[in-house]
Amino acid sequence: MIHANRFRFRHRRFTFLPACLLSLAIAGCATTIPRTDTVPPEIRLEITGPGIGRQVMTNPPTENWTAPDGTQLFDLKPDTIYRFLLTVSDRGGVARATIRIPSGFVASNLTGGTIERADDLLRSLTLTGSRADPRTGLILSGRFTTPDTGASNAISFEFLTEGDDFGGASGATNQRFMNVSATVNAL
Repeated sequence: MIHANRFRFRHRRFTFLPACLLSLAIAGCATTIPRTDTVPPEIRLEITGPGIGRQVMTNPPTENWTAPDGTQLFDLKPDTIYRFLLTVSDRGGVARATIRIPSGFVASNLTGGTIERADDLLRSLTLTGSRADPRTGLILSGRFTTPDTGASNAISFEFLTEGDDFGGASGATNQRFMNVSATVNAL
């Protein structure tokens, strides 16, 4: 009986430890803004859902995403829910993480950001960092629902992502962009 209780306690501790590490990674570590910073932040976008599985795109290495098989876009299904996770990281602190999606997409379950309309065609989801409490990473996550395109129509668009750092204590902001081409297609 005593051994069983010890095992349960240890088992809980070991399952709790990865959860703690994951939450620390998601929150981003506090950092100090360096005197000078000339290296742009890194961007990572993950989109998961029916028909595409899990797609992970990063810059570096490239500003325009290309799949391992060489294709430069992926097809999303109409009227379907997809999850996204945008991570922007920089050792000197991240000032801003932004993803722009077509305004016809319905964004929901957002974590970490606010929705701002960029124009009639795009909706910007933005998370802003703080110089007073700089973090090595900012994360935006949520879901979007693609519009219904009808029986034979297709919509071509791009996910536009941007990451900015603080540029050091006295420098100009460093920016990095990544564009991901996609379609919503009924076929």
